[in-house]
Amino acid sequence: MLRIHMQINTRAIVRLLGLVALTSSTLLAQDGPPPANVTVGEVLSETLVRHRSVTGEIRSRLTSNLASQVEGLLVELDVEEGDEVAKGQVIARIDDQRARIAVRRAESQLAYARAVIQQRQVELDNATRDLARIEELDRLGSSGVSQLDESRTLVESRKALLAQAQSELTTAQGDLDLAKRELEDMTIEAPFSGRVVEKRSEIGQWIGSGDDIVTIVSLDTLEARIDIPEDVYAAVRATMSTHEKIEMRLPALGLGAGQEIYGEVITILPGADTLSRLFPVRIAVDNTAGLLRPGMSLNAMVPTNSSEQYITVHKDAIVRTPTGEVVYYSNDGVSAIAPIERLFAIGERMAVRSPVLRAGMSVVTSGNERMFPGQPLNILAAPKGPDVGIGNADGTGSGNQSQSEGN
Repeated sequence: MLRIHMQINTRAIVRLLGLVALTSSTLLAQDGPPPANVTVGEVLSETLVRHRSVTGEIRSRLTSNLASQVEGLLVELDVEEGDEVAKGQVIARIDDQRARIAVRRAESQLAYARAVIQQRQVELDNATRDLARIEELDRLGSSGVSQLDESRTLVESRKALLAQAQSELTTAQGDLDLAKRELEDMTIEAPFSGRVVEKRSEIGQWIGSGDDIVTIVSLDTLEARIDIPEDVYAAVRATMSTHEKIEMRLPALGLGAGQEIYGEVITILPGADTLSRLFPVRIAVDNTAGLLRPGMSLNAMVPTNSSEQYITVHKDAIVRTPTGEVVYYSNDGVSAIAPIERLFAIGERMAVRSPVLRAGMSVVTSGNERMFPGQPLNILAAPKGPDVGIGNADGTGSGNQSQSEGN
């Protein structure tokens, strides 16, 4: 009887637990989070041109060692290393007392030269009038030949003196312009907007002509400089005609600030390094956001001459987390997470490597900002067909685009 009673109690407990579990699941379904409204895109398998990673750095196109054109005592230097300066801003001043005196002397010499010209002009006018009277008397037969010759000689002499005075005026004007220019050169201004990276002089120091005072680099006109091996020279050069952008990653910016930037190749400098056989390449970059600084290191993904099969996802599907980058995909209408390693970007898609993703899977492209694994999905716009990829529309690719080594 005791054994039968225990079996009955056990069955009752099992029924009770089942009822509790059913009730709990019903309550969870009713009280759980609502489905997330999302759009999705398809994972594609595409044949892409292989890329490889090369190192480089951000450089300024404008770097100036500001130097003095005149010698003198440095009496003002209003900037420190790290200060930002605007174009035309006064950087330093040299003692200009002697220069101001030289300007006043030159102005005096110029005024004297003008006065001499006025005197010479009056003398020439008098001599010309005398010659006219004597010529009239000679026509009437009332003057001698010698008197006429002397008057003509005097006129020519006055003309020569006037020409000499005019030449001295030109010299005086040049001396004044030179004195003013030397006075202006005592004030040293920034030739462009940028940042002071080095001070080479201090107040109280005697500055010689050509001595550097500060070094300024521009933060607006930046470029990336990389070195490429000769086996990818032709592939990189081809991007100049197709305007294909080079993807560059700057670890210094951090994941939260937008780690990737893109730029077109400006030129490949002729002549490889004799030891490394690497060709320098200049790439234009946009620093509108003001995040880039000269000297930042970077890794650039440059095309090669081989291709490979890779999976791609839309850029919007990639979510950055503290532990790395992931994408959310639909697993029977419920969100699931897949870790990914991005390789390179082509257009709006990103070639990735993932142990989870496979071609044909649907990944969330919008609505994934606050998503978590296991959340129900309300797909607003399911893909009608494969996403427009880099290669063929069937997702297999054309074998004529880009692919990366990922290292």
